[in-house]
Amino acid sequence: MTEILLHLSYLAAIGFCCCTLGWLWLQADKNPVTRALAVCQILIIIWCLPQLFLVFSGSREMKYVLYGISYVGISFIGPAWLQFSFLYCGRRIPSRIRLALAGLSLFDYAMFWTNGLHHLFYLQFDLEKVVYGPVFYFHMVCTYICVVTGMAALFLSLGRKKAAPMAVMILAAAIPLGFNLLYLSGTVKTGFDLTPPVFALSGFLLLVAVFRYDFLDVNVAASRRIFESMAEGVVILSRRGTVAYCNHPAAAWLKTKPGDGYEVLQEKIELMKKASPGDRIQLKQYTLHDRKGTKTGWIFLLTDMGEYYERLRQSRELAVSEQRLAIEQERNRIAQEVHDTTGHTLTMINSLLKLIRIRRQAGERQEGEEDRETEEYLRQAQELAAGGIRELRWSISHLRQGSACGLVTEGVYQLAAGVRELEVEVEIQGEDGPQYSHLSSVVYRCLREALTNCLKYAHAAHMDVIVKFAGDSISVYIFDNGQGCSSIKESHGLAGIRRRVQETGGQVRFLSAEGEGFQIFIRLPVRELSELCSEKEGNKI
Repeated sequence: MTEILLHLSYLAAIGFCCCTLGWLWLQADKNPVTRALAVCQILIIIWCLPQLFLVFSGSREMKYVLYGISYVGISFIGPAWLQFSFLYCGRRIPSRIRLALAGLSLFDYAMFWTNGLHHLFYLQFDLEKVVYGPVFYFHMVCTYICVVTGMAALFLSLGRKKAAPMAVMILAAAIPLGFNLLYLSGTVKTGFDLTPPVFALSGFLLLVAVFRYDFLDVNVAASRRIFESMAEGVVILSRRGTVAYCNHPAAAWLKTKPGDGYEVLQEKIELMKKASPGDRIQLKQYTLHDRKGTKTGWIFLLTDMGEYYERLRQSRELAVSEQRLAIEQERNRIAQEVHDTTGHTLTMINSLLKLIRIRRQAGERQEGEEDRETEEYLRQAQELAAGGIRELRWSISHLRQGSACGLVTEGVYQLAAGVRELEVEVEIQGEDGPQYSHLSSVVYRCLREALTNCLKYAHAAHMDVIVKFAGDSISVYIFDNGQGCSSIKESHGLAGIRRRVQETGGQVRFLSAEGEGFQIFIRLPVRELSELCSEKEGNKI
């Protein structure tokens, strides 16, 4: 009767392991966790299967072969269980330790088959009696250490995972370990190894964990690192509607934990929605299906929209700031244009009025001739005033000076001819052409500001203007014989010259000294207008 029950327990252990293997093959994800568990089940089957035929072994050699087959499972079950436990808990065993454990198992198995040479594995091996040697006990101690370490890893993970399946798995490992220890220590003398039949109970407990608690329905171990690194909250429900996993953000927002039911989760979600103002937490729900279309679980994804709204607010503020900056830049540009145009026009008109006053005070000419010159000066002043008003209108309407599309020399000669209070001598080196036309407004404005400053501050009688066309550049040299200055302060006028030159990629220098006049050196590179526009757009970006 005992032998019948013993064989039934062997068959039960093998059957339960085969059921677990079938479920892993058909239902579970193919990943390191499920593969490690499958290896454990296969080793248990190899351990138990030869036990069915030991009763039929009629010779010592046959018994030794059956022990040799069974010992494949005995040799490797400890490292395999340790590997599974660590993987399921989201940890990894270092490669050198895995290799050491595998090498130790192979060494032990080799000592088994070479026992006839050294008798360190079995001190005695007969058909009726088996006496174990020191190598056997050493390996069993190593196996116990592996199993206990795996159980400890599972126990330490109880707070992060569902307690029920973890407790069942710990119990499934502890029962065979305890009975094996009782058998080897001689506390219980049954005449046969208690460990293989006890695997029937261990396999049943593992099936309970699989089918009742769904401990491998979702590959939590493989996805843990991904979920834990996410800022979004992730809650995974098993097919039975219980929380299988939740990462830290989800646990903080929902106050949920593994093992909570679907109804409890819904209540916590409603409380969270009421507590978060303005739809701050956005919730999305996804249903998981297997290959056959059967529901296997649910995923809830919670996103904190507060950061999104904050970024949206910041982008709006940035857009407003950029708009204000653009308005301010355009206001400064128009102010510069108004300053240059008004300053030059009023300075020229003031110069003509001075000449009229000087003529009348001198009284050296005849009345008719004086009237004609006065009339000419008044006419020029009127033209300057009309031109200044016209340029102010262009500036306010965001338009450029009219000579921008003409030749550079046209604007230079126009300005030189309009000056009456001092002599302006223009020298052109090289040949002007349409390829320089896009720089004519820059030269015009810079020369106009130089003339205005000269008339207002320099007290000069003569100015030389040299314009040199060099193919790839335009150079402008402006010299006056005024009183000069010891230090140069770049106010609106000179700052405007520098800004315009730098916008074209050019260079400008101002030089002066007491009694040595004022000199301006300008160099403008000649580039296509499309290149300048592209560069300005790039600077805006």
